[in-house]
Amino acid sequence: MEMSIMLLVVVLLGVWLAVRSKRWKTLLTATGPNSELLQAKYAHLKSNNVKCKLVTNASTVAEAGIVQSSDVFPNGAGTVIKLKVHEKHMEQAKGLLDEFPEAV
Repeated sequence: MEMSIMLLVVVLLGVWLAVRSKRWKTLLTATGPNSELLQAKYAHLKSNNVKCKLVTNASTVAEAGIVQSSDVFPNGAGTVIKLKVHEKHMEQAKGLLDEFPEAV
């Protein structure tokens, strides 16, 4: 009985995490040295109370403890950074970025 309850909790937690992660949409991406502008846009959105986050492809590998992200992408040259915005804030984010100067 305890094992069934534990299994049910694990399954429900997995479903909840899967549904929750689908609420984040990738708005912009950048690689290596081009990421500075993306980081400035992220800071601009955060300062305007937009729910957003930066995600890198190297972080998954590094967080898993497989290798260091610097070993995979030396100097960040191949690192892809994604600016993800919560679906409820997507329109607000697009409006703010339309007004954002490209040369920062």
